[in-house]
Amino acid sequence: MGTFIAWPKDLIAVRNNILNQVFSAPKRAKKGLAKKIKKSCKLIDEKLNQCLLWTWLSKEAFGLTKKQIMFLSDIHAVCSRGEMAGSVICLYIHFLNDYAKKNKMSSMISFVDPSTIGATGGGNATQRSHALAARFKVASKGEYFLMPCNDVNHWTLTVVNSDTEIVYYMDPLKRRIANGEWGVPVQTGNKDCGLFVMRYMKEIVHDKELDFVTKGSATLSLCSW
Repeated sequence: MGTFIAWPKDLIAVRNNILNQVFSAPKRAKKGLAKKIKKSCKLIDEKLNQCLLWTWLSKEAFGLTKKQIMFLSDIHAVCSRGEMAGSVICLYIHFLNDYAKKNKMSSMISFVDPSTIGATGGGNATQRSHALAARFKVASKGEYFLMPCNDVNHWTLTVVNSDTEIVYYMDPLKRRIANGEWGVPVQTGNKDCGLFVMRYMKEIVHDKELDFVTKGSATLSLCSW
């Protein structure tokens, strides 16, 4: 419950014309068929290694129900502090949303689906604006929206209070913006920006008082990864 295991390959039944040919082929032809079978099985192995699991994200997290696919490479990236796929970010948001709900913070914290606002897959600027407008329309008074965004292979986090029209921008590369910058931990590698953005969101959601608003440029902690 709540985890996954590798499914044994010998328990998977594969329907394949090549396998059916083995039983009817003459003895001298079976050697050539064996090579075809080996090649076919190798292809099957590659497909099994690529696709790991599907997961459905609840309507509460993004205001809609959506399906995500996870790959083995995504899990490797998490373990090795590599590039985070949008599906990993979304799945993590799903668990943060459950935490917020459990601690009665649902009216304080909400999330925006990164696939609707990112540079890739989010459509043009007008479409992304409409997606944000639709999400903000259901906002409660004083509610904060956490918006992880991937802009050309780099993750950043924007926190928006649509009621007061205040925006907080957090960049793991600590690139400056016109109104200054927030004191957030800076990424240490070339590909771990996604992990740092996930950490920013965790720090915010786990702070029931939402102190990041009043602390200004105070640094978010990195006490426990």
